[in-house]
Amino acid sequence: MTEKSDDKVEVKVVVESKDSASKVILAGLTVVLLGILLLLASGGGVDSILPKSTVSDGNCGDGIDNDKGGQADEDDPDCYANPSVWEGYDPSRTEANRDNDPPGGRP
Repeated sequence: MTEKSDDKVEVKVVVESKDSASKVILAGLTVVLLGILLLLASGGGVDSILPKSTVSDGNCGDGIDNDKGGQADEDDPDCYANPSVWEGYDPSRTEANRDNDPPGGRP
């Protein structure tokens, strides 16, 4: 047998499924993906499909002890840029660390 420079090797792969279960799974996945796309396209965005956070991070200017640490807002170190010396109070910060609230509030 002689080889020519224009000889080509051709490989054909044919996958056939005689199992109807795989078709059902594919159809189910298609429906789920279409549902997610419709939900996102309807204006809900990603926030509409993700679970809501159970953490209660609140605004330092709301008068509420959002981290349930015993102190709220100006008495909570989380509301300060430099909490070790109680400097830089910022009402737009969030209370997130319940373990650092001093008993009785700010000294």
